[in-house]
Amino acid sequence: MKTNTWTKALAGIAAASLVLTGCSNSDDTTTGEAADVAGAQAFADQYEAAPTDLVLTTPLSKAPEEGKYVISIETPQPISSAKNDAIQEAADVLGWRYQRVLMGTDAEAAPKAMDQAIALKPDAIHISGTPLTMLSKQIASAEAAGIPVVADSIAGEPVPGVISTALDGDAQVQEWGKMVASQVVADSNGEANVAIFSITDYSILNVFTDAFTTQLESQCPDCKVQLVNQQVTDLGTKTPQSVVSTLQRDPTINYAVFSFGDLVLGVDAALRGASLQDQITFAGQTPTPDNLQSLKDGDNSVWVGFPVQILGWRVLDTLARQFNGDDVAEADAAFMPTQLLNKDNIDTAVLDEETGYYVGVADYQDQFKTLWKK
Repeated sequence: MKTNTWTKALAGIAAASLVLTGCSNSDDTTTGEAADVAGAQAFADQYEAAPTDLVLTTPLSKAPEEGKYVISIETPQPISSAKNDAIQEAADVLGWRYQRVLMGTDAEAAPKAMDQAIALKPDAIHISGTPLTMLSKQIASAEAAGIPVVADSIAGEPVPGVISTALDGDAQVQEWGKMVASQVVADSNGEANVAIFSITDYSILNVFTDAFTTQLESQCPDCKVQLVNQQVTDLGTKTPQSVVSTLQRDPTINYAVFSFGDLVLGVDAALRGASLQDQITFAGQTPTPDNLQSLKDGDNSVWVGFPVQILGWRVLDTLARQFNGDDVAEADAAFMPTQLLNKDNIDTAVLDEETGYYVGVADYQDQFKTLWKK
């Protein structure tokens, strides 16, 4: 079994045409190295049980000052809205004012939304998903105005003006990629042929796909994996047909891995329409409520539990530590609670009763209030 590392590493941008294959196992050639199915299962087994705490244990030095004004740049994905709903709840607990600036999908949407947020003169700005290189000018403007920026779901280390990129950052996402790959190797008994569907414009998704690929190749040299790039505007429109076309080109593909659950929108119907619904098993990170409901309905897939509400509260936890003058690095080092979800444990997993998103820790609000001395 591989040692479970918690180190951070920068990930490069994956090319859309990347196709990685293992050694051939045809009868007339030398077979490749045998898959470490037992090791893969042992790695995955570490994450079967439901988490019970936040992982983050270091309390604030004092209760945060009330009256802070925080703005989130909200991206178009539904999970972004769910996360920001959680931030609103956390802001209410802290006595802070919270606002969202909605981001469009055009090329300049992120800079324009950031400019709008800076003009409102908040105490802090929260961004998510957008690479920092796309916002260099705006981050510099925010820093000059004394407005700290906290980022989640972004690859790479912080730049001046950004206090943290640890939440749903490199180290966390790498671990999620390894978790999913190990479960795929184990479930396929070392016979996985994987198509990964992702959006390479989002560098943090490349961290997941790179980690998945590296882990798969390490544990199963003869397994195969190819990356099929999508665009943001393809969700629910072109992506379903892209999945169908990929499977039709290679009928031996038996796993479709999605770098985030929203990519699955419309895929089930498209597969049924093409009579391909039995060819593949789904897997991935950041599952939607629909993905989780499919598990409840008996679907044989595997997803990493993404505690979207806890992520939202962690955003404000980071800002509270910054405003307090506490050490943000102690919080940065703590991963979020997580779990590998499948049809065997989904019924005992903690889900939000209203939204259906994965929660993981039932009493997370009370645990945060304890950390915040509220």
